[in-house]
Amino acid sequence: MRAAVEAPHPVLVGERVILARLRREDIPEITRYFQNLELTTYLGGSGVSYSLEDEQAYFESVSRSSAAQVTFGVYERESGRVIGGIDLRDINHRHGTAELGVSIHDPACWSGGFGSEATRLMVQYGMFHLGLHNILLRVFAFNTRAIRAYEKVGFRVCGRRTGTVRLGGQRYDTIFMEITADRVDTSALRAQITLLE
Repeated sequence: MRAAVEAPHPVLVGERVILARLRREDIPEITRYFQNLELTTYLGGSGVSYSLEDEQAYFESVSRSSAAQVTFGVYERESGRVIGGIDLRDINHRHGTAELGVSIHDPACWSGGFGSEATRLMVQYGMFHLGLHNILLRVFAFNTRAIRAYEKVGFRVCGRRTGTVRLGGQRYDTIFMEITADRVDTSALRAQITLLE
């Protein structure tokens, strides 16, 4: 049994997850997850594991606010422990576009709805608070679990790039998926801003 973890300061709260700024104290736990070759393969780093120093450098690169990127940790609401990460990157405020990246690091949380809920919260955040119109993501064709999770949120396939990933002697496509503002319900976030009532 793991020791109780101090809950993060939530930015967005769902039924099962909290999105919050990553904390320095989460780095050792994140590093432990990134020894899992299945996880790193899903993220495009086939055969790669990441060190504590790698994760510390990543933390330093995303811990400061940026107009072009917003990064949150995904925390299990019940326990307060970090189970993943999510970001909107390449944010173009003029055109209202961005790319989404999400990972549920803890295999015990895969197929449990955590990724779908985190994705839904981040998409709502991007559409409501950042004024985005279109959010794109990329996923490898062999990652059918992630594709199903994105479809549950409302993403649709908008293209594919053939044979971009070589793994185990086979080639797989990169699938591009998108969601637009007209497919996103932001009423829950609107209700949090009392001046808009």
